[in-house]
Parts: sequence; C-alpha cells; structure tokens
Amino acid sequence: MSYSSFLLSEAAGFTGIVGILFCAITQAHYTSRNLSAESKQRVFDLFETLNFLAENFVFSYIGLFLFTYDGHVWRPGFIVCSFLAIGVARLVNVFPLAGILNLGLRQKIPCKFQLMMWWAGLRGAIAFALAAEYSEGEPRRIILTTTLVIVLATVLVNGSATTTILELLRIRVGIVEDAETDHIINQLARKEIGDEDLHRLQEQT
Repeated sequence: MSYSSFLLSEAAGFTGIVGILFCAITQAHYTSRNLSAESKQRVFDLFETLNFLAENFVFSYIGLFLFTYDGHVWRPGFIVCSFLAIGVARLVNVFPLAGILNLGLRQKIPCKFQLMMWWAGLRGAIAFALAAEYSEGEPRRIILTTTLVIVLATVLVNGSATTTILELLRIRVGIVEDAETDHIINQLARKEIGDEDLHRLQEQT
C-alpha cells in the first residue's frame, strides 16, 4: 500500500515521500485497532528499530553529502533569513494550534510543553529528501545548501540542548511510555486472571 501511494503521488505530479507519510498516518490509525495488545507492542518495537536504523543512515548521508557535493551555493544572508523564518513559522503554528486544541481537551497542553515542541520539533530528513530531489539550477542548489545547513544546525544545537531544556522547564520524561506499558500489561493480565481478580490485586498493591 505504501509503494502504491508513492507511485500514485508521483503519477499525479505530487511528491511520493509526502504520499507515503500520509499513507502511514492513515494505516496507523486504522490498523492499530485490529491488533492485540501484544501485537501492538511487537510492531512498536519493530518500527522503533527500523526508525533508529533509518535515522542513522539518513543523517550519515546528510553529513557526507554536505562535504562531498560539489554544487553548493552559499548565501549567508538567505540562510540567516531562513532560520528566522522557520522559527517564526513554528511559533505561529505551535502556540495557536495548541491553544485551539486546549479548548476541547480536558487535560490541557501546558505552555512549557508548547515551548518544548517549538524548540525540538525541527528534524530535516524529509526536507532534505525534497530539496535533493530537485537540485538542478542555481536557485534550487541554494535551497539544497540552505536546507543542509539548517538540518545539521538544528540537529546539533537543538538536539544537543534538548535534555537541558527539559530540565530547565522541569518536564518529566518517560511517563507516556510507562503508561503505555502498564496498559499493555493490564490487558495481558486480564486475559490470564480476569478483570475481577486483577482489580483485587491492584487494590492490594
């Protein structure tokens, strides 16, 4: 299905990478409802491993590409303006959208979480792939060079400072994973000992 989405997007004149992205989002939404708790955990572990390997490959390739590509066109002013534009764009996206979501959420998204999303949301693999796909001509090479600089700068600066920012904002980590793990364990336990016995054990502990 993912490859079909890629081919369909390319045939329609759109970007196949974005087509695969939205196909994965749709599959995750509907497929997860048809999996058992144990299957979900196994699939989650598998894709975490694949994600780790893919990220290592992509960013290794980006690093090599930066120093081996001969067609770079450096425009310092454009690079600085791009950094500022990206920061402002994320600012006007994260905070207003989080505010709209908070109108319908019982558990609101705290301001410090919104600030962390603004700081740590920049990645770069898809942006680099899109820029590298069309790199003919000087304007496109300017975009490619600027994209490479932004990707590496945000990974090194934003990524390296993420732990420090989390500590400064006093945001605890690992809570979501613990909650998901407890939920899976509870589901597995219900199959073995039943809901009533599980509830009795939880009260005792």
